[in-house]
Formats: sequence, structure tokens, C-alpha cells
Amino acid sequence: MSSLELPTRSLAVVIIEASVCLSMNVISITGNLLIGLAVYKNPKLRSTINLYIIALAASDSLCATVEMPLTSAVLITGKWDFGDALCQLLGFVDVFVTYVTPATMGLMAFNRYMRIVKTNHYKKIFSPRKSKIWLCCVWLSLTFYLLISRVASWSTFEFTPGYAVCSIAFSTSENRVIHYCFVFGLFIALPFLVGFFSYYKVFMKIRQHERDVGTFLYSNNGAGRISRQEINISRILSYVAAGFLICWVPMWAFAFWKRFFPDTALIFLSSTINPFIYAATNRVFREEFRKLLCWLRVRKITFEAESGADRNGGSWEKTPEQDEIDV
Repeated sequence: MSSLELPTRSLAVVIIEASVCLSMNVISITGNLLIGLAVYKNPKLRSTINLYIIALAASDSLCATVEMPLTSAVLITGKWDFGDALCQLLGFVDVFVTYVTPATMGLMAFNRYMRIVKTNHYKKIFSPRKSKIWLCCVWLSLTFYLLISRVASWSTFEFTPGYAVCSIAFSTSENRVIHYCFVFGLFIALPFLVGFFSYYKVFMKIRQHERDVGTFLYSNNGAGRISRQEINISRILSYVAAGFLICWVPMWAFAFWKRFFPDTALIFLSSTINPFIYAATNRVFREEFRKLLCWLRVRKITFEAESGADRNGGSWEKTPEQDEIDV
């Protein structure tokens, strides 16, 4: 068996694997596109904390538009047949998304900690400008590391049959150890610890708020006031973090236990479920999604009606659905 080919599979397995991957691909693109459109159309969603939600949607979209389609093709054909240049691109995207997502979530958790627990210092650390700087630092540091590592030949990207994607490979075992100690520690372990600590403190503060205050939390000097909406946002983001951990912890456990375990679906699932969490737990996102989907339905009905008018010589009668829209 060639290193560019997947292990032999039955037709039923090929159909199931490809169908699942393609389904997650379509759902992920649709959901994350809705997030982008919702933020674009609704100024209320352009808050500092939603900056990190948009960043997560961007990384998920990168996975959905580059990694998932190529992986689906590999699952269907049973081999990598797209050349080395595309393999290098896919490998970079695979590693980048793998590490930038938990790092962004750790930053997001720290944002919630400062907003809920250390309210007086929040604007000093997470002003709109500084929030963008924090995010750029995280994303650019990982990007530069991966590029420098590739140019210096410390690592390369090769097709990995167990993952059905191109992923990182190392020239020496020492480079492998250094990579995992540095990148895993900085972009996985540290964000996990920060997130655990931050959400623990946030939920302790929320419990205190619910016992003692009622509707609002007040800082000691009364300068910072946190509404129920801020608390709900914190809960939403904790659900996103929990969904991420559910998808990724099994993957990392298997990856360290057996380097080439076929668990790519868990990575893709993480990029698929976030839009549903936002829609299920955030009223503003839910309303904006509903408006966008209704707008698409109206466009579809209008297009069908105009097509019918063209076929009938330019005159057409309103359908019941259009009467409802006009009303």
C-alpha cells in the first residue's frame, strides 16, 4: 500500500465516511456563514466579546473551505492525488486550526474573567483596540512559528493516511519533542488551564450574584456594572468551550496513544457545532439567523415566481406564500 493511499475499506464504509464528512462540511459552511452575515447586518453583535466569536467562526470556516472538502475527496477516492503544493497548504491549515482554536478560546475565557470578576480592570486590558491586538498576537505568533519551522526545514507537511489529511511531520525526533512541548504547551495546555480557572471564577461570581444581588453585579466603587446579558454571554461561551473539549479531548488522547488513529471527524465536528450553540443560547444571534433564513426563503419564492412569469409571457399570479409575504 502506498503512503498516499488509505487502508482498504468496504464500499459501505466509504459511503458512510464520505457522507458524514460532506454533511459536516455543508453544515459548517452554512452555520459559520450565517454568523458572519448576522454580525455584518446587526451592529448590536459587533461587541468586543463577539470579536472572538467571529475569530472562531473564521477558523472554523477555514477548516470547512479547505480541509473538509479535500478530506472528503480523499475518503471517496481512497488516496491523496492533489500534489505536494496543495498538501503543504492543507497541512498548514490543519495544524493552524488545530492550535489557534483552543488559544482563541483561552483568550475568550480570560476576557470573561476580567469582565465578570475583575470588572474595574476590564477596559484597561480589553478595550476594543487592545482586544484586536491580543487576537492578532495569538494568530500571528502561531502563523510565524509554522512558517519559520517549515522554511528552516524543522518540519514539513506530509499526507497521513490515518487522518486522511496532510499534517505535520518532523525531520528529527528532537524537533518533534520541541514542537509538542512548545506548541502543545502554549496553544493547548495553557489555554485549557486559563479557561478552567476563568470559568470557575466566573461561575462562582455568578452564583454569588444570584444569591446576593438579583439583576446586577456592582464593583466595589460602583463604576462597573454588569448586566444579565453579560452573564448570559459568559454562559454561552462556556458551552462553546465545553463543546470544544468534548470534541477534542478524545482526539488528543488517541493522538498521543496512537499517532495515526483515524479521528479526524472529531476535529471537523468541533468546527460544525459552534453556530448551533450560538443560535440555541443567544437570542440576538437566533433572531438574526431567523431573519437571514426568512430573507433567503423570500428570495427563493420571488425567483421562482419571476421564472414562472417569464415562461408565461410576463404575467403571473401571486402564490399563497407571496400573499403572506406582502401582508
